[in-house]
Amino acid sequence: MSALSVIQPVPITNENFERWGQVVRLPDADPNAVQVNQGTAQKFSHLAEFVNLRPASTDTANPNPSLLTAKANIAIFKCYKPVATPQFEIKLLERHSYSSQMFMPMGGDGNGSYIVVTAENGPDDRPILSTLQAFRCNNTLGINYKPNVWHHPMIVIEKPVQFMTITHESGVALEDCEEYWFTKESGSEGGAAALIQLA
Repeated sequence: MSALSVIQPVPITNENFERWGQVVRLPDADPNAVQVNQGTAQKFSHLAEFVNLRPASTDTANPNPSLLTAKANIAIFKCYKPVATPQFEIKLLERHSYSSQMFMPMGGDGNGSYIVVTAENGPDDRPILSTLQAFRCNNTLGINYKPNVWHHPMIVIEKPVQFMTITHESGVALEDCEEYWFTKESGSEGGAAALIQLA
């Protein structure tokens, strides 16, 4: 097996993450922000585009009646075990074909980080290993994946992070979350296909 590609994460920005989704952050300035709660708070709206590609239960023109309707699942991911090694092995990617998926750190203080890994979809409907990208996010930033974007589960470094997540789910496993394991590319069952440089 040839040497694994080593991918260096870059700091995430609105611009370099745009093809995969949106960075969810408090804007530096927003002319559309409004004063709310009797003048004690500001409201910043429409920070991400949340999409559900499944048909509504009332859609009589549904072209794919086998798809069940889905509802938004507001969940918490408790990432309690930060990665402590200088490199992290990429063995799989996942995608949510019909829904955006938002991750928003809870109680982020800017002193912890997590890594986001994405890849393009290929003509065989599998992730293209050579297109892997990695982004470093501090724990005050959230991200919102577009539907059908291949990505790795959260890689938390430095300290634990709790994320509030929102995903439209129907309860049908392969429709809610599809996984692809890089066993063929890595040359061994369960082996790594690439490395993310963390330190």
